[in-house]
Amino acid sequence: MGRNTVGAAIDAAVKNEQLLAACQKVVQIESLTGEEAAVAQFVADQMRLQQFDKVDIDIHGNVIGTLFGDGTGPSVMVNGHIDHVPVGAMQNPFSGEIVDSSRWGEEGTAIFGRGSCDMKCNVIAAVHAVGALKRAGLKPGGDVIVVADVEEETDSPNGVKSVIREGLRADFGISVESTRGQVYLGHRGKLEFEVRFIGRTSHASEPSNGVNAIYLATRFIDRIQYYARSLQQDDLLGPATVAVTGMHSFPDNGTAVVPDLLTLRVDRRYVRDETPAGCQAEIEDMLRTTNPEGQGSEWTVELINHYPLMYTPKDSPVARAAIVAAEDVDGQAPKISAWRFGVNGTFMNEAGIPTIGLGPGDEKWAHTPEEHVGTRDITEATRKIARAVLAVTRGGELA
Repeated sequence: MGRNTVGAAIDAAVKNEQLLAACQKVVQIESLTGEEAAVAQFVADQMRLQQFDKVDIDIHGNVIGTLFGDGTGPSVMVNGHIDHVPVGAMQNPFSGEIVDSSRWGEEGTAIFGRGSCDMKCNVIAAVHAVGALKRAGLKPGGDVIVVADVEEETDSPNGVKSVIREGLRADFGISVESTRGQVYLGHRGKLEFEVRFIGRTSHASEPSNGVNAIYLATRFIDRIQYYARSLQQDDLLGPATVAVTGMHSFPDNGTAVVPDLLTLRVDRRYVRDETPAGCQAEIEDMLRTTNPEGQGSEWTVELINHYPLMYTPKDSPVARAAIVAAEDVDGQAPKISAWRFGVNGTFMNEAGIPTIGLGPGDEKWAHTPEEHVGTRDITEATRKIARAVLAVTRGGELA
């Protein structure tokens, strides 16, 4: 079966009305982090309707659906999460309404609601992409495993990390986080540090008797803004960055006390020429410079969260398959880019599963009051994901 014949068979098997109805429904099911049971059941039911060969929900609530291959090629894991962030100021966040996209300067229509592009509609697109292969009679060369995981928004270990820890593996991976239907090769790494400044309490009427921990931090905060301007730029992943994202002093109970402790949360995004250890060393050097009289007792640094850098080369079989798939749908080569935020595909990459990104929606709308995903984008991404899955399990060609 030739490339154009395969693409036509996939497109004929994508049931667009059912696909968009399922996307509307999944947005209407509230699924805050830790409260995903109802949406997990819906996704599992969708997998069964799409004729997956095996569907399970594990102890943490992750949904794992498998379409068995014929054993002639590599396997692929397709991943997306089913939790979403709080709604904030968003109006009618669970409407799942199809609206005119012109309100955002876009063409066509879109599904509106919290979790639409981040990323429950993306998960449904992946499920229906696999279903299209089954209906078209296109047997993949290796198993196709769709993992719809929980608690991604809080970097919990209970999602795809636990699935991998329990032994699930594949030869290649595709994250369906929003890429605007283009091919993403990864993202910067994220390090979160807790920096503690330690002073000495005194009565606020006698501040000179104490050491104000807030004042110990001010020179470091000034220095970190200067440091931010010196960080390097990665041609693919974007700029290395640093930001203070939280600050809290103690005691803070309203009494007249000079605080003896201040904690800062520092977010450091690193790129391919950097290492986590090197980034921490730079933070520590700034602390020594801005607190020259300290001997390590006036401040401490602790790495409290690490979201690893993700990068898969463009010549990887899974990247080549995604490029072939996107070009077959769009009629032109896709843009090769990277996410600005982190995705769970990084843990697949870390486990030795080369992973790329291919999904509907624009990441700039994630976590905003205007979150939405275009209906045409959903349909085209479904067609692309199906092609990419077939291509990578058949040795990189769409045939």
